[in-house]
Amino acid sequence: MLVVSFPSLAWLAAATLAMFGWGAWLGTADVHAGNSAAESEQHWAFGAPETHQPPTVTESWEQWPRNDIDRFMLKALLERGLQPADMASREVLIRRLYYDLIGLPPTYEQVQQFVADESPQAYEQLVDQLLDSPRYGERWARHWLDLARYADSAGFEGDPDYHQAWRYRDYVIDALNHDKPYDQFIKQQLAGDELVQIQSAAGLPTPDPEAMVGLTFLRLAPFTEPRGMETRDVLLSEMASTVGSVFLGLTVGCAKCHDHKYDQIPTKDFYRFKAFFSTVQISPPAQKDIFQIGGTQPAAFYRPGEQEWADKLRAEYEEQIVNTQGEFAEFKDRLREQITAAEGLEEPVEDKRILQEIKNLKSEIVTSKIRNRYWDFEPLIENLKLKLKRLAPQALALRHTFGPPYEPGPPASYVFVRGEFNHRGEMVEPGFLSAVTGHQQPAEIPQDAFRRWPTRGWRKTLADWIASPDNPLTSRVMVNRIWQYHFGQGIVSTPNDFGQLGIPPSHPALLDWLAQRFVDDGWSIKNMHRLMVNSATYRQTSNREDAVASQKDPENKLLWRFRRQRLEGEQLRDSVLMVSGRLNIERVGGLPVFPPLPRELMRAPKIYNRYRWLEDHGTEGRRRSIYVFQQRSNNLPMLDTFDALVPDDCMPKRQSTVTALQSLAMYNGLLVNTELQHVAERVRSESEEDPALQVNRAFQLVLSRAASDEEIQKSIEFVSQAEGDPLAGLCRVLLNGNEFMYVD
Repeated sequence: MLVVSFPSLAWLAAATLAMFGWGAWLGTADVHAGNSAAESEQHWAFGAPETHQPPTVTESWEQWPRNDIDRFMLKALLERGLQPADMASREVLIRRLYYDLIGLPPTYEQVQQFVADESPQAYEQLVDQLLDSPRYGERWARHWLDLARYADSAGFEGDPDYHQAWRYRDYVIDALNHDKPYDQFIKQQLAGDELVQIQSAAGLPTPDPEAMVGLTFLRLAPFTEPRGMETRDVLLSEMASTVGSVFLGLTVGCAKCHDHKYDQIPTKDFYRFKAFFSTVQISPPAQKDIFQIGGTQPAAFYRPGEQEWADKLRAEYEEQIVNTQGEFAEFKDRLREQITAAEGLEEPVEDKRILQEIKNLKSEIVTSKIRNRYWDFEPLIENLKLKLKRLAPQALALRHTFGPPYEPGPPASYVFVRGEFNHRGEMVEPGFLSAVTGHQQPAEIPQDAFRRWPTRGWRKTLADWIASPDNPLTSRVMVNRIWQYHFGQGIVSTPNDFGQLGIPPSHPALLDWLAQRFVDDGWSIKNMHRLMVNSATYRQTSNREDAVASQKDPENKLLWRFRRQRLEGEQLRDSVLMVSGRLNIERVGGLPVFPPLPRELMRAPKIYNRYRWLEDHGTEGRRRSIYVFQQRSNNLPMLDTFDALVPDDCMPKRQSTVTALQSLAMYNGLLVNTELQHVAERVRSESEEDPALQVNRAFQLVLSRAASDEEIQKSIEFVSQAEGDPLAGLCRVLLNGNEFMYVD
């Protein structure tokens, strides 16, 4: 018999009251307004950015700043009795810029050309050159895809494909390469189906296909088979939480079950915010779709030349399917004859009998070679059919409900007590966060002039509020993210949490100044890049030891030196392929690719006994890592090893771990072992047989610099004693060095 003492119950009651208040303990809704702005001093992030003039610089330091960022940074350093580091060498700066802006290393020849360039604007011209490169969008899209929880599969049991997700990946790359204004970028991803204005009573206008592809943002969360209203609640709640984290830098989702414990976000506000998504309509899945993850929306190919590319590729796949099916039929006919003759039958055996013999591992008729050949046909045909599905002019998007009389209007929105979808509390209407607006009045949702579409424009209203120059959070959050990716840590080091539990900004005046500058520059992300990387702060060396600075600012928040950063998983893979000369960078965009997997994983990723990962050999399998199929249940192992995980949730900042597996992957992994032979062959073909010249060329290819005399001498000694291919052995050593894997 279990006996619970009164003190235990008292402790439970006290703990529950402390966490959730009397409403949770009594089983009633806790929907009060919480800590509104009127009840307590407004948190810094909820007020409009203040106007700050860049600080003046004393005469002794007036030569150091290169733009106004440096004036803010220098003031903070000098106030702490510190000073900035020397400028990094040109060899370091070009490598830093290349990896930062396009994610690839410069060649030795590009480094030498930059070092020799005597133009006073050589650095700024290099920045512009890299920002104009199509490689820029491929690099910086990776950052946004982490935030958007991008994947090509839905996760959970079976991990089914999001066939059209790749189009969102290309949308992001394209948006960044063309410097799409960030406010427009926001609106397309939240309300791409509602942006075209209604000009007549004839019907709804056709949405812009690019905006419809952008709307995929709202569909990228993991999704399991539906469970009615419960699943819809999970879906809409996830949308609200993700939008709050990504665009506003707030943990809005923490208020789903109870008032936010630290920020001024009451439960009611969460459900008012979520109500903007109540008009969301996801198309039903196709018939016989066993996964039931929802359908797509029409979205024509819109990028220049994309329609022609898709038509050509579709025709090729259709022809391959016909040919492969014909080969399979001939293969089975030969096998049918073989089994029929072996069993002495007069009538040919049926396909069912062939399959039985294939499955018999003890068969005396079917050899292992024939059996493997048989099993290779089905995944090949299924894979080609999957590629055809991916080429459909559709987007993994959604739309607003058409509303009465065609479809039901949006359901009434309620506070769900303790977050339970079937436990309704107070009814609410769509509304913005009261911590920002100072009130809980419903949002005004404009109606079309003909009042025919009452469910249209709800998400656009929210998107307009988020993308408004007057929103105090949006521009701050985005410039902080850009700063984080350039400098290794944000001005606010908790990029998804600008609330009370977040870390306050290290340079609040600079953050506000950047946020205002971002809006004034037309929300241009590229202009913000230029401002940051052209600064003297960015050009500092990372190779600085300063005991005083280390004691006063051990985390280097004041940036008294540049932060050394390890290459991300995608950068490492792409760099190895580039060093070998086999990286395929000819085309931007396209279907996801499936690089070779380690043998032990090759047949692991299945869906109901159908193979998912059919390897792309040749140049297609050596495209940049941004194009690798992002499978939630089975990512490319090398990327996983170096913290390039496929996100299930918004990932504002990657971990940077150091593990033994990383050493093994770079020393003896599939990619490195494959490419080393090509690196060695390239060294031989691009240098004479002189060992010193070959060693020097190996350094040039791997490290983008010449070898020193001492390095040449020691490398020649190593090569003379190495077993197997000595040049490949030397290149293996170089690829495993910190100089290759870290950016100074």
